[in-house]
Amino acid sequence: MFELSRYPLSYHGKLFRWGLLGFSCTPLLATYFYHQGYRVGFLVCPIRHLTGIPCPTCGMTRSFIAIAQGNLAQALAENLFGPLLFASFGIVAVHITLELLTKRRIIAFYCHLLKERKLQIIGLFIVLTYYMLRLYKLSQTGEMYFSFINSPLGKLFF
Repeated sequence: MFELSRYPLSYHGKLFRWGLLGFSCTPLLATYFYHQGYRVGFLVCPIRHLTGIPCPTCGMTRSFIAIAQGNLAQALAENLFGPLLFASFGIVAVHITLELLTKRRIIAFYCHLLKERKLQIIGLFIVLTYYMLRLYKLSQTGEMYFSFINSPLGKLFF
């Protein structure tokens, strides 16, 4: 299930892991601080701001906040993949921390799964299908049209 490498991590391996640890802990810490009442005013999706159309990851921040508040139903409503991504960040943070503490690479079953090309393609297909369904729903309600017209890009064209 878990296998510890015989060789110690190289300098570059440690450096890479520190960067990955920072990357994976940032959303977790930001969610915690946001839940404590700290707000960042510039935290907006640039794609949605410019076009009025949500990007595939729109709703992740709100999903993470809902998770911090213990509201899983709201987290799933904001973005179906929010809880999965939040858990993934947590797993990566723990995994990398253990590697840095042991100074050795840890090979786990999920490391092999992430390298499977078929699973990567299936995952991408699922995410893009979900995104297209979200866009279709927005187009049916007319919300996407009005959002685009009122966006900076829409104002430029119309």
